[in-house]
Amino acid sequence: MMKNRKTVFEIISEWSLKSPDKTAVEFNGDRLNYQQLESQSCRLADYLLSYYPDNKRGRIAVYLEPGVMMPVVLLAILKAGHTYVPLSHFHPSERIMQILDDSSTFLLISTRAMLNKTAIDKVFPSTLVVEDIHYPASPVTTLPPVCENDLAYILYTSGSTGKPKGVAIEHRNLSYYLNWFNEDVWPETRATLPLTSTLSFAAAVTQLYAPLLRGDTLFILPADSLNEPEVLLRWHQQHPDGAIYCVPTVWDELLRYQASSSHAWALPKTVFLSGEPVSFDLKERTFQQIPDVRLFNLYGPTETTANCSFAELRPGKNVTLGKALRGSEIMIVDESLRPVAEGEEGEICAFGEGVARGYINRDELTQQRFFTHVRADKRSWGHRTGDLGKMTPEGEILYLGRIDRQIKINGIRIEPEEVEIVLRQHGDIDKALVRPIQENGRQRLVAYLVSRNPSLATNDLRRFLQDKLPRAMHPSHFIMLETLPKLPNGKLDVSRLPEPCPQRPELGYPVKTAGNELEQELIDIWQEVLGFRELGANDNFFDLGGDSLQAMKARLLIRKRLFSEIDYPLFFNNATPHLLAFIVPYYVNDDEPAFNENNADIEALSPSSQQRYFLTLDQISPEPSAYQLAFRLTIKGPLDESAVEWSIRRILEGNPVLRTRFDLDRLQCLEGDYPIEAIPIERLTAFSPDGGKNTLSDRRLLELISTPETDVEHSPLICFHLISLTTQRHILLGRVHHTVFDHDAIGLFFHQFVDYVRAYSAGDRSYRIGSEERYLRYRQQQRCTKDQCYLRERQFWLDKMEDYLAAGADATAFPLSDSLDGDNYWCILSDSLTQAIKHYAQQHRTTPFVCMLTAFTQLLKTTNYRHVPIGIPVSNRMLTENATTIGCFVNMVAYYDDAPTQESFSTLLARSQNKIHAILDNQTLPYDVLMADVRAKGWSDKLRFPVSFNYLTAMPPAVQINETAYQITDIANHQARLDLTLSVYDDEALALCFNYQQAAFNAEEIAALSHQYHQILLDVVQPNTALLCSNL
Repeated sequence: MMKNRKTVFEIISEWSLKSPDKTAVEFNGDRLNYQQLESQSCRLADYLLSYYPDNKRGRIAVYLEPGVMMPVVLLAILKAGHTYVPLSHFHPSERIMQILDDSSTFLLISTRAMLNKTAIDKVFPSTLVVEDIHYPASPVTTLPPVCENDLAYILYTSGSTGKPKGVAIEHRNLSYYLNWFNEDVWPETRATLPLTSTLSFAAAVTQLYAPLLRGDTLFILPADSLNEPEVLLRWHQQHPDGAIYCVPTVWDELLRYQASSSHAWALPKTVFLSGEPVSFDLKERTFQQIPDVRLFNLYGPTETTANCSFAELRPGKNVTLGKALRGSEIMIVDESLRPVAEGEEGEICAFGEGVARGYINRDELTQQRFFTHVRADKRSWGHRTGDLGKMTPEGEILYLGRIDRQIKINGIRIEPEEVEIVLRQHGDIDKALVRPIQENGRQRLVAYLVSRNPSLATNDLRRFLQDKLPRAMHPSHFIMLETLPKLPNGKLDVSRLPEPCPQRPELGYPVKTAGNELEQELIDIWQEVLGFRELGANDNFFDLGGDSLQAMKARLLIRKRLFSEIDYPLFFNNATPHLLAFIVPYYVNDDEPAFNENNADIEALSPSSQQRYFLTLDQISPEPSAYQLAFRLTIKGPLDESAVEWSIRRILEGNPVLRTRFDLDRLQCLEGDYPIEAIPIERLTAFSPDGGKNTLSDRRLLELISTPETDVEHSPLICFHLISLTTQRHILLGRVHHTVFDHDAIGLFFHQFVDYVRAYSAGDRSYRIGSEERYLRYRQQQRCTKDQCYLRERQFWLDKMEDYLAAGADATAFPLSDSLDGDNYWCILSDSLTQAIKHYAQQHRTTPFVCMLTAFTQLLKTTNYRHVPIGIPVSNRMLTENATTIGCFVNMVAYYDDAPTQESFSTLLARSQNKIHAILDNQTLPYDVLMADVRAKGWSDKLRFPVSFNYLTAMPPAVQINETAYQITDIANHQARLDLTLSVYDDEALALCFNYQQAAFNAEEIAALSHQYHQILLDVVQPNTALLCSNL
């Protein structure tokens, strides 16, 4: 029994008095000290008590992404005497509703972003959005008493009845386990263990509470970081004392990633493995790669809070589960719950203060799995784990498998019966049997189905399951049978069940052969990782049963064979060989000419195609300022001017492309030609009559500064102004020429800026980010590869342009204007309409970009511009060595659709998608090269585009560093280079900007077009529903 009987939140509160200014929580640069953690959690606890007085000691569901508010919310719930029920982002909506109903939660706490993704608040209206909380002016004086036998939280695991079962953990269970970890295990290495687990896994208990109980800093890593080796290893490189807590499968993939990486990643020296058996091979490989590692095997189901035994594993020794935690006991029992003789096999049972109360609303199951053991006048509360084991002569436990059908895959408990019950709910399935198999050394689920529809497609079944079960519980294979094989006595004959066939399953869409060598390379990787044959270019990795760990392996092979870094979100959203072929840099290979840093001509290279294009526009434009980008970086709070200046200097140092000078006579790009000192930060003070409450408009901000016209040959292409509105509100205004910058570079600039500010605040003046030659390398790669791709793409585009002319494309009625006088008309789509559009795109297996473009072409059909091509800026940044490179990667492509307006939108959408895919397959041919051919053929007047469509990424969220908040936004240019440009800003709510030439449209006409475009979107996704957008 542990000596400390205080609750977890009481001990953490004491640190706010002992070390109030010490950082308690850190996530992506956001921090809370112990005083802030205490204050905010008490205020939220006070809010819960004040606004929900009739729900004393009730249950509150928590649906949060990683962030500093996560421990605030959990501690507040515990302080208010409530019980929290964690939900996870991977839970499908139907499972979430089952948990909310079974746990009788009276409230769901979430964020606006999470609710926008799931719309759970529409079916569970008792929802509290963290951002919308208005705290009471005067707090309640006392919080209710919390006893050790009160419930702290309820964790849900898979259930054999088809519904998840909730494990009830009391405060005494939680305190006991965490005290044990901090007193018996942590002192062995004193390693920093970050939170990488989702709250719905028992592992999160250790990771989240243990450092806070010690008064240390809780480091929270982004969601799914265990599936992002680069993210995880980068954090460990910055924290060499860091530990990792994960399932053996994840650790295995991490070892393989590090072993194959050309980067000298350092693996953590303290490793906690839990959630599934540790193989002898994995243990030995761990010591081979990290000889001085401390490797711990933690064992125990959720019903024992987190763990009930542990062992430190040694090289050359057997893998065991070790011994029971101090103050607990483990016994091996027979079917009558009597201890077996030494060395005999039996069921592993755990006893002690870590054993949960039981299952909520499952009295019968609680009686089956929990019991009181009496021995020598000592009563112990115990749990039957369902695991088979035996004791070694040294008193350690050997794991021998399961007694029942329960299995663990990637650390997630799965009852095959639950999957079977859900599958039988499908209208075409009569019988279902689910069982595990070993495949490439890993457990996988196979579903044997008797169906009345023999042509039932695998991806139809996956779509059916995705709303009902977490992805980890989806079978990897579906095998259709006429009947389940039986023995003469009527029992299932498992030996006659067929093994999964490596043949491609029926996916509901035909096989598409590879269109090029790169697609075939990716298909080969699909087949190697997933174990199938004869796959096609459109076969979705996840339709084929791939999971996050297999995706990690596929990304590793892509990096090794195709020299391309594809992160998990990018892989997930483009999970076919055909789509990934747009992104993977197919021109990077072993035969690529080496980059010679000592080449004397290295500083006098030809401009990139993008730079050449914007240089031409700059020289012929009546208003060269139209080709300058502007952004504002708002600083709220105390201004550390030296930190800002130092950070800008480091960005200019690390990105010499921003210090480029062009020699137009020789058409040379002299990257880094201007010294850093030639780009000062001009300081201004602007009087704000309202005390800075309302920020300056973009136009007013630009009017405050006097920026001379940029001379690309004789003046720097970037300038900065630091403007103070009040002592607590400042704006860093940046203006930069398009030849060295594009819209996506604004976000990249911001990420570098906040990283440097953090380093400066920490006193690290040696901190530097990345290579200084990224854009230089891109320009060289572009020259080295143009011969192999330009010829093919030039023919594609000439054929495409000829098709456009034959289909009626004609822009001759809209000649170029001598004036760039223009204006912007803004509107913001409602959250509900935005989500409806994104959901519609997902249903039709496309993207919001294609949906919005299709709607824009429909809008143009109602105007005089019905026959003109549309210009679309596309970014080639993803085709570079490093997608975080600052520079200009924008290329223009021409799009034209002559589809009749009477066709359904879904038909038009499918046409648009096919056209866009073909265009994106051929996006690297520079637009000015193409237009030279077009002019030579006399087509230019008809094929120029007077309108364009631009789909832009959202700006990064604000970042808090100490007491100062930083946020960046772009400044839309009011000058109009074309008659009409629609820019769509992808954010939680889609923002639309209609930029128009005043010689072509007036404000009333643009307002009418905006309203009409909005109505088209409404008619597509939500007919008969009146959703409004707000105009700015």
